[in-house]
Amino acid sequence: MTGPPCPDCRVVEGFHRIPFARFTSFHTNRRSDQDDSMKMIGASIEGEPIGLAVIQVNERGEPSNLESIFVEPGHRRRGVGRELLGAVRSMVELSGASKITGSWYHDSASAESIECLLADAAWTAPEAVATRHHAGRGFLEQVDRASGPWRTRSGLRIETWSDLTLGDRRRVNRVCAENRISADLDPRRDPMFDISERTSVVLRVRGEIAGWMIHHVLAPEVLRYSSLWIRPDLVGRGFGISLAIESGRRHLATSGPATRLSFTVARHNEAMQRFIARRLRSSIDRFSTMLSSEMRFDRGSAGVRGLEDAKESP
Repeated sequence: MTGPPCPDCRVVEGFHRIPFARFTSFHTNRRSDQDDSMKMIGASIEGEPIGLAVIQVNERGEPSNLESIFVEPGHRRRGVGRELLGAVRSMVELSGASKITGSWYHDSASAESIECLLADAAWTAPEAVATRHHAGRGFLEQVDRASGPWRTRSGLRIETWSDLTLGDRRRVNRVCAENRISADLDPRRDPMFDISERTSVVLRVRGEIAGWMIHHVLAPEVLRYSSLWIRPDLVGRGFGISLAIESGRRHLATSGPATRLSFTVARHNEAMQRFIARRLRSSIDRFSTMLSSEMRFDRGSAGVRGLEDAKESP
């Protein structure tokens, strides 16, 4: 007696991606169209697409990211997910990467299946790395009530992103390069979504741009609070929380009753975690814990990306 046929796993490019596009999100498909570092590995049996893994393979041996993995329900528990992960590993090792990482939320429908698949492939045990919060206008009102006004200090001011000149925006790019700012904190990190220019803010210190809170527009009435960065010499002085509060006030001033927002706070950001727990927990509709796992190749350090773009579990 013979077993089920072994899936054929290979990189798919150009129009060959079209039959596999339904296996991941619209956002991931768009990124794959525009970013050469995004690679799709399709799984098929006798020419029939049955699964897909999407990875971001970074240059110069930087850590790679498993963005999405999916297997058709009728083909699960037959080793297809394992074959896809094996192909992913081969590609990443050839790139010289130190490791590959992936992340997902504890309450997603696919969480249990993802954890089992990665564990079987000898990835590390899941670790809680961040919390994503979801809220509405009531949250913004609570932030406003619970916080004092911005205290003007000599040489410091907060400005709205829409007030930046073209020269200022070029300075932001230089700040990112000079400080080696990671992709998740770079205002330009996600060209798929527009920056909310009326609610995002920057911090100036003696005229120089020294921080920002960036919001991205996900849909009408829906903002993602995407990146909060403060110049290293200013960390620990309350500027980060001040930027978050002031951007929230701008959002409140421009929002309607149906507005929605989400934001993610890293587990190590203890000051922000305490601020939310003390003042804002009651106005948050729900929160999800982001879990992360990785496969190491003993060549360096890693970053974290999300698996939540996957339509379902492998």
